[in-house]
Amino acid sequence: MTFTYTLRYMLDPRTNTSEKKQKLLNFVKNAKIDDVAFFINGEELNHSHLTKKETQIWLNAIKPVQKELAKLGITTSLNPWTTIMHSDRGYQINLTIGFKTFVDLNGNKAKDMACPADPHWRKYICEIYAQYASIHPRRLWLEDDFRHYNHSPLGLMCFCPYHMKLYQQRLGFAESRTDFVNKLLQTGKVSQERQVYLDQARQEMIENEHLIEQAVHRVSPETDLAQMTSYPDWHALEGRDWQKLIITQDGSGHTPIARPHLPAYNEVAPLKYGRDFEAYTRITAAFLGEETDLYPELENYMYSPLVKSLSFTKFQIITAVLVGSKGILLNLFDMMGNGINDSWHYAEMLSEIKPFLTELSNNRLLINHLRGIKVLVNQDSSYSLQTPTGKDITELLPHEKNWASLLGSFGFAITITAVNSEGQLNNETIAISGQLLRNFSNEKITDLLSNNFVLLDGESVQVLLDRGLNSLLHIKKAKWHKCRTAYQTYEQADGYRINNIANPRITMLQHTGNYLKLDYEKNSPVEIYSNAYNSVGEKLGNFMAIVNKRTIILPMDQDPKYGWESQYTSYKQGLLQQMINQIHSVDYLVDMPNVKLNIQNDGKIAWLTNFTLDSYKEIRWHLSQPLSKDNVTVIKQKGKSFIREILSIKVKNNIATISTKLNPLETIQLLF
Repeated sequence: MTFTYTLRYMLDPRTNTSEKKQKLLNFVKNAKIDDVAFFINGEELNHSHLTKKETQIWLNAIKPVQKELAKLGITTSLNPWTTIMHSDRGYQINLTIGFKTFVDLNGNKAKDMACPADPHWRKYICEIYAQYASIHPRRLWLEDDFRHYNHSPLGLMCFCPYHMKLYQQRLGFAESRTDFVNKLLQTGKVSQERQVYLDQARQEMIENEHLIEQAVHRVSPETDLAQMTSYPDWHALEGRDWQKLIITQDGSGHTPIARPHLPAYNEVAPLKYGRDFEAYTRITAAFLGEETDLYPELENYMYSPLVKSLSFTKFQIITAVLVGSKGILLNLFDMMGNGINDSWHYAEMLSEIKPFLTELSNNRLLINHLRGIKVLVNQDSSYSLQTPTGKDITELLPHEKNWASLLGSFGFAITITAVNSEGQLNNETIAISGQLLRNFSNEKITDLLSNNFVLLDGESVQVLLDRGLNSLLHIKKAKWHKCRTAYQTYEQADGYRINNIANPRITMLQHTGNYLKLDYEKNSPVEIYSNAYNSVGEKLGNFMAIVNKRTIILPMDQDPKYGWESQYTSYKQGLLQQMINQIHSVDYLVDMPNVKLNIQNDGKIAWLTNFTLDSYKEIRWHLSQPLSKDNVTVIKQKGKSFIREILSIKVKNNIATISTKLNPLETIQLLF
């Protein structure tokens, strides 16, 4: 299978020249591009929603280049930059178009951003997408402004008079926007208003996808409609039903196609990128499922090697294989019409890594068929979670990504598992954070904890307390202590030695969540691994513990800004490795911080990626089960191609050692 390169490209109809066209044609040949997705009306060239006449100007400029590309065996796709519109930028809707704009939760009315349920906008977007389809593109993308949030400078939508009537019909009574929003956010029991809002948001986007799909395929049956996505926790806030949406968008006879975003538009520390990759890209992929063809987005903004190095750009492209991608969207050049800049040397880099990417794709990672700790996520969590104050819309965001980022950075083999109330898990090692358990009945929760090996955070424990399920964990008493209140300042792993440090300490003061102090029933099956202390060394209470020889407790919630940043220390890595090994054998890397390990279910293929700037002279892998062979084929990039090495494996004390160097930012594939 060839790994597909799609170049996103801005052709300005007013300033495109034969020189720019030739540079584009040369670039796609030299960079081994397979598809060019032309922007329409994007970023700096955007001037509100276009009329049919204005749209045709863009299409007329693209069509001659489309023919030139076809001669080279390169397909053409379209990337219209607006559906609803990303943000207000001083424009207003053309009166001849005439659809209504949205109103946010605070009553602010957009000037240029559409109401997604407005019948006039629905008619407009279907007609304009049918017009795009008239040039028969390979793929026709829906931009990620197709959402209810992140439309600056406004907040969550839509609460316009039309939407308020829709909400009132569902409620069965009249209610003001202010009262509706207050009840949407209210603390305690989830309100009918929240259910109504999420149901309406979910339904209207599926309806919009269906209408657009029908309009496109009436004109061009062969064109694939493809969806760009954003942050999965924020999509939960609009009730997104990932599978129904993607199947509706697909239409008859088409494979579902989506673009998860890669969360680094500017270069960041690779270890930070690794955390975000788990939290956003991998969770999005899990919701979409391996039946969806994924083409993540590589974006270098504001563009040029001053924003992101060639090495980091290459690293991002290669690591896209870790979600089973079929290819990648490349937003390498600006959207103002400057065209190709050869001095940035992207063509050489892309050409160099293409054979290696294609080789990796021949044994594609299947995201639903990985082994490891299952980090649970649920698309419906905003329906059930409880808000702490009822004052901020971000209180409706699920906190389910923390274990994924932490365990992945610690070298554990993990897999993101999208769950619902009907699925069954048995004899698995699973990790649960946030309020995910509120989606389940007490019977389901009891089953999960009784029949699996479970990691829980403080918010998860609080759900058990609220449900009266204290006895499942033998909890006698529980009390929250906020951080930075002169109570707890550090955690100490009493009686343990990690990294050759006795009784190591981990901060509970900075970049950390609040502490849930738990007192357990006397003589209950609870093993304490660490305790909380204050600044003068007084022991305050239990911290990390194993309950019933199968449940690990991390009694902490997340910091609103920093999440679980305090936990990213090798002391916690070593402690968790010891604790998890006590309850169930799992795969993890030894002395290789920030290297990710992905393993196919049958153990025949593994992927390792070094998300650091350090080298490792060998691979050391703690095995959850014996390897099928005593040798391995290692596939690595080398120059403009790749190499395959057959190496022997040494196993001692359940740790497999493979004598191959892992370089900074390197991805390798292991075949057994």
